[in-house]
Amino acid sequence: MEDYLLQITHIILGIVLFFIINWIGKHSFSVGYMQISVFVKDDNAPAFNVLVRILSPVVYILIISVILYKLNLDSFVKNIYMISIYYLVFRLVFNLITNRGLLINWGRQIFYWCSIVLSSFYVYKELIIEKKNLFPDLSTWTNQIWIIVLIFIYSVFNRISLSQKGTIRRKNRYLENRYGKFNTKYGIYIDENIDNIKLKMIAYAIMIYEDFNRPRIVRFLENIAHLITRKEHTLGLMQVKTKSLIKDKQSVELGIRKIVNKYLELIEYQKVKTVENEEERKERKNKLFVESGIVIPESSYKYEPSDWEVSEGIIKDYNPDYNYINEVQELSEILIKKYYPDSETTLIE
Repeated sequence: MEDYLLQITHIILGIVLFFIINWIGKHSFSVGYMQISVFVKDDNAPAFNVLVRILSPVVYILIISVILYKLNLDSFVKNIYMISIYYLVFRLVFNLITNRGLLINWGRQIFYWCSIVLSSFYVYKELIIEKKNLFPDLSTWTNQIWIIVLIFIYSVFNRISLSQKGTIRRKNRYLENRYGKFNTKYGIYIDENIDNIKLKMIAYAIMIYEDFNRPRIVRFLENIAHLITRKEHTLGLMQVKTKSLIKDKQSVELGIRKIVNKYLELIEYQKVKTVENEEERKERKNKLFVESGIVIPESSYKYEPSDWEVSEGIIKDYNPDYNYINEVQELSEILIKKYYPDSETTLIE
C-alpha cells in the first residue's frame, strides 16, 4: 500500500512539474526560451534552452526532497528520481495526443530524455539519499572556481547559433499535415462559401492555429465543462462562442459564416469610405451604420484601403489579441506562398 501511494504521489508531482516547466517557458521569452510553435523562430539562447530542459527536473526533485525531509516524510523521498521519468512520459503522451509529434526534433528529445534521467538518478544517489549531502559545501575555493568555469562555458555555448533547417522542415511537414486534413474534411464546404483565395487561407490559418492551441483532447474537456456548467463557451475546432454543444463540423460552418460576414462588412465599409460625393457617402454610411453599427469617419475622402487592414479586421473580429492577429496573418501568408505561389488575389478585388 505504501509503494502504491508512493507511485501515485510521484506521478502527480511529475504532472505538476510538466505544468511548472510550461509556465516557465511561457514567461521566459525575454531570456530566449523557445516553445513548440507553428512558426520558425531563431534559437538565440541554445545553452539556456538545453539547461532549462535538462536541469529543471533535477532542481525540482531537489526542492521536493528538501520539503519532504523538512515535513518528516522521508519515505516519499525513496526513488524520487522517478518523478522525472513520469514527467517525461506525460510530456510525450501530451505531445502525441495533441498532434505535436510532427514538430518535435526526436533526436534532440532523446538526448534530453537520457540526460534528464541520468542526471536525476545521479543526483538522487549522490545527494538526496543522504540528507547531509543536500546542502552545498563552500569550505574550499575549488567549488567556487568550478562555478566560474561552468558560467564561462555556459556563456560561450549560449552564443552559438544553431541551424534552423530541421526546424523549418518539421514545421512545414506539420502545416502540410494540418492543412491536408482540414482541406479533406472541410474543403468542399469552404470552397462553396468562399471564392477569394486569400480569404480561404485566412480561414485555414485560423483553423490550424486554433487546433494547435486547442487540440482535440482540450476540446473534449471543453465540451464536458459546457455540459456541466451549461454556460456559453467557445467550442469546436474553430472555437466559436455558443450556448449549445456543437461538433467540429458545426464549429467550422459557424466560423466560416462569421469570417465571410465580417469580410463582406469590411469590404462594404471600405467602398463607402472611398465615395467622394458627400450626399451619396452619407446615405450609404447611414444605411451601413443601421445594419452593422459601423461608424465611418467624416474626413475619409479618397481613402485607400489596404489588403492587410481588411485581413487584420477579419482576424481581430475573431480574436482581438495582438499576437493572435499577427500570427494568423503570418500563417495565412505562408499558406498562400505554399499552395498558391502564383496567385495575385487580394481581399479588395
